Amino acid sequence: MKQSGVSAQQIIQMISDVKEDPACLTKLGPESDIIHDAGLDSLQLIHFILRIEDEYDVEIDFEEFDMDHLGSISGFCDFVNQAQTGDKIQPMEA
Repeated sequence: MKQSGVSAQQIIQMISDVKEDPACLTKLGPESDIIHDAGLDSLQLIHFILRIEDEYDVEIDFEEFDMDHLGSISGFCDFVNQAQTGDKIQPMEA
């Protein structure tokens, strides 16, 4: 069953699952950087994105995707929630 809306805790759980590292559950928070703080390598990042697409019934268009969306878990939640509602994806502010 597809879920609607995404929370920081759900993203942290997915990162923990993809990395097979339960420590992520306690060391990551809403402001954690998905690449640097979570330490996802390129293959893990692909698995993570595919899982997001499947779990939340969204398609991430890499033509519009800005790697800055991975700068924080809460920012990525906003990105996924916008994608779910069909809203135009807002660029990240510098």
